[in-house]
Amino acid sequence: MKAETTRLLLAAVLLLAAPLAGAQKAPPGAPGKPGAPGQPGQPAADAPDEKSLVRDYDKALKTRDAAARAAAVMALGDASRALPDGGHSKYLAKALARSVEDEDLEVQSAVVAQLAWGRDVETVLDALGTHVETVRKEIERRSTRPDDESKSYVNRGTRLFGDTCKALANYRDDRAVEALASIIQRLRENTESNDTSSRLVGRIAEALLDLGSRDAVEICIRQTQTYADVDGYQETAAKELHRVLAIFATRVGKAPPDFSNTFSVAWDNWFEKHGSSFPKKLGKLKEPPGQAPAEMQEGQQPDDGGAAAR
Repeated sequence: MKAETTRLLLAAVLLLAAPLAGAQKAPPGAPGKPGAPGQPGQPAADAPDEKSLVRDYDKALKTRDAAARAAAVMALGDASRALPDGGHSKYLAKALARSVEDEDLEVQSAVVAQLAWGRDVETVLDALGTHVETVRKEIERRSTRPDDESKSYVNRGTRLFGDTCKALANYRDDRAVEALASIIQRLRENTESNDTSSRLVGRIAEALLDLGSRDAVEICIRQTQTYADVDGYQETAAKELHRVLAIFATRVGKAPPDFSNTFSVAWDNWFEKHGSSFPKKLGKLKEPPGQAPAEMQEGQQPDDGGAAAR
C-alpha cells in the first residue's frame, strides 16, 4: 500500500514539471531584447514563471512521504533551469533552501544537489554554511548512540556532510572559506566511543583545499595539531587528514612530507616554506558557478538512503 501511495505521489510531482516541456524547447530570453512570449529568443507562450513553479512546489511538499518531497525538490530545481534566468533568482534559491531544513536526509540531499551550482550566491552561502554545521552537530550527537536509527543517520549524514562541503566550496568566495574554516576547528579529538573526526575531517579538508586560499590551506594544516598524538584514537583522523593534504600538495607541485609521529610539525614546516604561494583572498563571488562540482556531476540525485558512507 505504501509503495502504491509513493508511486502516485511521485507521479503527481512529475506532473508539476510537465508544463515545462514548452519552456525547455524554447530558447531563453535574450538579454536586452524583449519580445512577446513565443517569439524567437523568448520562452514559450505557455511556459510557467517561477512563482507558479514555487506555488506548485509548496503544494507538493505537504505530503508526508519523504521520497515524494525529495522528488518535488528535484522537479523544481531541474524545471527552474529552463526559466529565462536559468533559475538564478534569490526567490527561487530561497524556495529550495527552505527544504534543507526538512527532517529527512533524502530531501536535504536533493536540496544540496540543486544548490550546488547556478543559484543566488548570497542565499547558497548562507543556507549551506548553516547546513554543514547542523549536520556535523547531529552526527556528533548520534555517534555515541547504539541504536540502528542513529547508526543509519551517522552513515548517511557523513555522506551528506561531504556533499554539502563540496557544494559550498563550488562557490569560490572568502565567505565559503570562513564558514568551512569555522567548522573544521570544531572537530575534536576522537574518543573510544566517538569517531566524528575520522569521518568528517577529510571531507571538509578536501573542500577547503579546493578553495585553495592561504587561509583555507593554513586552517587545514593547523587542524593537524588536534591529532598530533597519532597513536590510539587519533591515528585514523591523522592519516586521513595527511592523505588529503598530501594529494593537494602534489597537485600544486609542492612535495608533501611523509607521514610520521611528527606529521603535524612537518606540515607546519611545509606551510612556512610554501604558504606565501597561495592566494591571500578569493574575493566576493558575483555570479554562481555554471556547473556542479565534478564529484557530484554523476549523481545529482537525492540520497538513496541505503549504503553506508564511503
